[in-house]
Amino acid sequence: MNDRPGDGSEKEPRADGMTVVSYLLGGLAFWGGVGWLADWAFGFTTLFLPIGLILGLVGAIYLIVTQYGRS
Repeated sequence: MNDRPGDGSEKEPRADGMTVVSYLLGGLAFWGGVGWLADWAFGFTTLFLPIGLILGLVGAIYLIVTQYGRS
């Protein structure tokens, strides 16, 4: 059992399919919801919802690439 830091047993985070899909759906749901709330609060019909969806998708892809794209 070599679980101490510095002994070469550090494990790289593994990307499985469910984690990647959950990041994508979570980003879309959260930022899409924020966009929908902004539309509702400011009286727009479809201004902030697409912006929030795009922001959530881009943020999720960035998170996946920075976390799992180094291998």
